[in-house]
Amino acid sequence: MLAFNIPFTTAACEHNDSLWGGLFVALCIFCALYVILSILFCRRLVKGLAIFFCFANTAAFYFMNAYGVVIDKIMLLNVLQTDVYEVADLLSLKMLGYLICLAVIPSYLILKTNIVFAPFRQELKIKLITSIIAALITSFIIGCAIYHNPKVLRQHKPLKNALIPVNYIGAIISVTKIKMQYIGIELKQISQDAKMLPQKENSKPNLIVVIIGESARDASFSLSGYNRPTNKPLEKYADEFIYFDNFYSCGTATAISMPCIFSPDDRRHFKPESEKYTENVLDIIDKAGYKLLWRENNTDCKDNCNRIEQERFCTVKECPDEILLTNFANKITSTDMPTLVVLHQRGSHGPLYALRYPKEFEIYKPICQTEFLQKCSEQELINVYDNTIYYTSHMLAETIKKLKSLQDKYNIAMLFTSDHGESLGKDGIYLHSAPYNTAPDEQKHIPTLLWFSPDYIRDNNIDIDCIRQMKSDYFSHDNIFHTLLGMSRVSSSYYKSELDMLAKCRR
Repeated sequence: MLAFNIPFTTAACEHNDSLWGGLFVALCIFCALYVILSILFCRRLVKGLAIFFCFANTAAFYFMNAYGVVIDKIMLLNVLQTDVYEVADLLSLKMLGYLICLAVIPSYLILKTNIVFAPFRQELKIKLITSIIAALITSFIIGCAIYHNPKVLRQHKPLKNALIPVNYIGAIISVTKIKMQYIGIELKQISQDAKMLPQKENSKPNLIVVIIGESARDASFSLSGYNRPTNKPLEKYADEFIYFDNFYSCGTATAISMPCIFSPDDRRHFKPESEKYTENVLDIIDKAGYKLLWRENNTDCKDNCNRIEQERFCTVKECPDEILLTNFANKITSTDMPTLVVLHQRGSHGPLYALRYPKEFEIYKPICQTEFLQKCSEQELINVYDNTIYYTSHMLAETIKKLKSLQDKYNIAMLFTSDHGESLGKDGIYLHSAPYNTAPDEQKHIPTLLWFSPDYIRDNNIDIDCIRQMKSDYFSHDNIFHTLLGMSRVSSSYYKSELDMLAKCRR
């Protein structure tokens, strides 16, 4: 436990701004762990539990050390929803080395060790005395800390996510509770009163395209002031779309943000896993009379598309996001109904960013080509990530091009947003999924843009200059649910005009 918690001790020292303060926190925690382990490690369980902790601790230690990730319930939910390809991206020879040195060899030694226990009563007496001493030390340290600072426990609460095995055991318990509370619950319907508002006479049917990016961060978009032209493919449409440069995600992990985007609940009230048992904005729009389609090039739709048509074209490990546009025009024009399409990108998913774009889009070099990001220089990591953003810009430009070819048949609106952002090594943090309240801005500040066809603007009485004036106003995923209802001209009792980004710009 001491060896695996070197990162925790380091974090405790940094959190207290003094070596002694950090060491006292570490001593307090280890004494508490000693009491718990003394109870668990009884004669028949000791070897099995010790071996289990060797392997579980090593896995947690590796990912914390390699990517600076936090082990909590959100991270565990993300892990449970990943696929074999994403898991394969995270595996490496270095992880194998960790497992051999910190799990396999110690486990072999544990199996071969003959543990001699004292007689039961004596063993119990020893455990009782030492546990009481450890508990007294813990109580004394906590009491002194509270006396000097009544808020000390709250201030140190984030440290628990760095404490092995408390972090992953707590995550397992929390996720189990979350999943158990929805057992046997029927689908909550929120679409009963959905209906389409009257359209202008002779107006063409609406075509709404929603593109969900993956791990794209605003900090790497030249549209938001980044010093590299990562959005160059979009330049030819610069006068036609609006980029919102102050937009924030609902979470820092796909397992939270994706369902939250389409949920009627805002970030503060959204409950993980509720998406499986609650209808979303797509259900409302579907019931109002739209044709709904979800096209997938990522892991899955996180239960957002359970009740609508789905398509997946990629049959191998990795496909470029342009595959989402396969046979697009023919699919859309096969019906005269108003249509909403969701395109879910692979985007900038790490850690193997180099796989996320075709070779011809490798604009910035040299690049990081390994999943162990700490091996790469800062510039190599930035280069490969910026290439993913450049390719995303190309894919968005190609989508607009295809939509323009359909303008004579549809009034078209396109919305692009990312599920969350990404960390690229700043302060030793990589990837995403940090706790929202402590996550760096790079994981929460995301790109979002809107594009409309001229006839959509005219027939929906949109004041485009009004929207441009709001481009730097604060918005978040909390606005998407209501904005989509407004864009689709669908009435619902769940609609809140004050959260519709476009409501004040409809004349």
